[in-house]
Amino acid sequence: MSEDQTTRRAEIEAAAFKVLERVGYKKASMLQIAKEAKASNETLYAWYGNKQSLFQSLIVANAGAVEEALESTFTGDSDDLFALGKLVLGFTATQKAIIINRAAVADVQETGLLSQAIETHARQAMLRCIKAQLAGMEASGKFTFEHGVAVATEVYVSLLIGELQMQQSLGSVPALSQDEIEARSRRASSLFGKLFEN
Repeated sequence: MSEDQTTRRAEIEAAAFKVLERVGYKKASMLQIAKEAKASNETLYAWYGNKQSLFQSLIVANAGAVEEALESTFTGDSDDLFALGKLVLGFTATQKAIIINRAAVADVQETGLLSQAIETHARQAMLRCIKAQLAGMEASGKFTFEHGVAVATEVYVSLLIGELQMQQSLGSVPALSQDEIEARSRRASSLFGKLFEN
């Protein structure tokens, strides 16, 4: 794929998100996205096939940005769970994440492509990064995970995120402010430390 085509795809995916935010998944159409992106409907169908595949591409690109940010910020020698939590929530508890999660729920009965993309490219990638970080912290002697790093990862994510994404998808909790992200990250870090710190 040429650099121009990569740039154009990013512009189309940004336009797709604007349409998704404005009208919701069910009402979003390839024609609306084409108009928003100032592209032809034929180009969208040629490149993506259908709206599910287009939104799937958007999810994969966003997940790649999350993974890159986590991997570049946390190289295995950081023991700052507070900073890790802020970064994770900065991607998972925002308005963009809420909109994407709602689209995935709406698509479950149609194709399931969006929920599969979130699970494979976003959630599993995030868990791998957190697990690697916690394994590094255990190796440095900061923590001891009696039941293994996989269980510790599950505990950390539960403390940090819990039912937040479900509540946000249902509309009962809005996107978190920066202050709320910091407070939630600090609380998760403190509670995790009480459970596992040496």
